[in-house]
Amino acid sequence: MSSKFANPIRYSHKANELEQAVASLFERIMIEHLDSSLSEMHNYGVPWVGGRTVVERFTKLNGLAVLRREDQGLSDTLMSIIYANWSALASERGLGFLQFILDMLYPEQNEIVRLWHSKKLASQYPAYLRENQATNSFLTSRIRIKLSPEVNQSELSELAPILTRLVPWQVVPQIAVGFDTEIQQLGIAAVSQSYHVANLSPY
Repeated sequence: MSSKFANPIRYSHKANELEQAVASLFERIMIEHLDSSLSEMHNYGVPWVGGRTVVERFTKLNGLAVLRREDQGLSDTLMSIIYANWSALASERGLGFLQFILDMLYPEQNEIVRLWHSKKLASQYPAYLRENQATNSFLTSRIRIKLSPEVNQSELSELAPILTRLVPWQVVPQIAVGFDTEIQQLGIAAVSQSYHVANLSPY
């Protein structure tokens, strides 16, 4: 058993048997009691390549720990990738990073939609929001995070506050779980899409 952190002791000159014995004892103590802690500290500069303890410590520090999933092995891999991208984007974090997170957590079950509002009814903003641009409408700073009804809604209720904080300060997000409804009567079919919209932010 060896440790790279003990190399300075291992390869230093020992003048006699006493120094050899002291060095061997110190090396063994370092390996048995300090190696794990030193390895963690060694990865602090690039925490996403560290072990579970390091990744969890830094994701908690940045408010991302709640994104951890129940599947432990997959969770550790996901959190390393998420934190690496979080660190790399820095001041450029925005809707792109939110989309990245959603694709990691809910692949092919999510969509981010920019919302428009009627100019005519601007005085009643934001009562008349819509997903599609229409005549005499303006693009708002609001977005709708649309998720499939198959997602774990109990988990989503825990993640929602974090997801809404991943966007730039001027963007106002809402979480929506959509489901298709179809009404048929007298040979005429009407198809629509409804949403459960939730704002789970404490503010």
